[in-house]
Amino acid sequence: MRILCYAIDLPGHLDWGGYLPTAIELQRRGHQVLWVSGPGVKTNIQAANLPFVALPNPGWRHGNPPLPKNLSPKQKEIERQRRALTVWLYPPLVLAALQKLQHIARDFQPDVVISEPFAVAATLLAERHTWPLVIIGRPAQGPLSPNPKRLPNPTLPHVQRLLKQAQLPGHYWDLERGQPRSPHLHIDFFSREWYADLPDIAPQTLFCGGRPAAMPQQHPATNPPQILVTLGSTFTNDEAFFRIAAESALLAAARAHIVTGKRTPHILNALHQAPPGPATISQWIDYTQEFPHLSGIVHHGGMATTHSALIHGIPQIVIPHAGDQFPQAARVTQARVGYGIKAQDFTMQNAPILLTDILWAPDFAEKARTMARHLHTLGGIPRAAQAIETLGNIS
Repeated sequence: MRILCYAIDLPGHLDWGGYLPTAIELQRRGHQVLWVSGPGVKTNIQAANLPFVALPNPGWRHGNPPLPKNLSPKQKEIERQRRALTVWLYPPLVLAALQKLQHIARDFQPDVVISEPFAVAATLLAERHTWPLVIIGRPAQGPLSPNPKRLPNPTLPHVQRLLKQAQLPGHYWDLERGQPRSPHLHIDFFSREWYADLPDIAPQTLFCGGRPAAMPQQHPATNPPQILVTLGSTFTNDEAFFRIAAESALLAAARAHIVTGKRTPHILNALHQAPPGPATISQWIDYTQEFPHLSGIVHHGGMATTHSALIHGIPQIVIPHAGDQFPQAARVTQARVGYGIKAQDFTMQNAPILLTDILWAPDFAEKARTMARHLHTLGGIPRAAQAIETLGNIS
């Protein structure tokens, strides 16, 4: 079976709880896997021993400038959401990527196309050829019930513009919600229970949970407790966030490890020049090495980071910046494995209290461990690979 995998060239977009490991497993089972993305993840894919083709840009608008300093918290939130739409639905970049991808696919002739939700050139490609499409990292939902009071989805005009220029009707899209929707298979590495806020999950969704790379009997105790502070790879231009988190950790009798990301070296330099207390400061880390030693995490609500915290049973505080991060933050609160709060509420008045809670109140740690045990039972990478094999055989 020939399997074309596509992703935005950011390390977090290779994950989604198990995307890259699933591709590795499919190749191990004897299938021909080709990974296509931008040059930013070439090293990651080659390290996984997968064939790789680089596009100049896979459809992502890199390089947003810093937010203006004179914006109010509400204005910052609006601007973050606006940027979050334009980074992945900017027609000139997406359509250029689609054209390049078309040439690659013509030679490769995939039996199945796999994509993460924001690498939409692959969704357009699969619809154009009616190839079986697998969406990794987001469940498919049923139709929305009629509600005249519902506000229009702000994503929809961007999607409609993109589909019009690509000359496609959008059969591989959930137009009501403005996101890709495969009629064939969605693989999600969380659980049905995690999405308690979604009443209608479509039947083509498979929940596979996940397990850490190594399964410790218990988290090694550290003194003081260690927390990770990260904003992933896109929304890292926020020095104040890192400082508030690090200083709040100190007040909560913990020590912070700040990870600034590779795209904002000036933030890394500023923190090194004026360190926020005894915090450790890094540009990037290996989650598999770091997470077994953590007692808590403060982050933006990215899928990979949220999933890693859950499968390791670590309480978390999520401060969403855009897109899917907002429902992730709400789910963290709903599942009682931590707190999801607005960015404007992450202040020196609130943050130390929240961190003290997740680190020292036993209920959060117990809920997080219970969630982890459940995710470990759902089949993980092997179950995901088997479902893709089944889809390929049917096609």
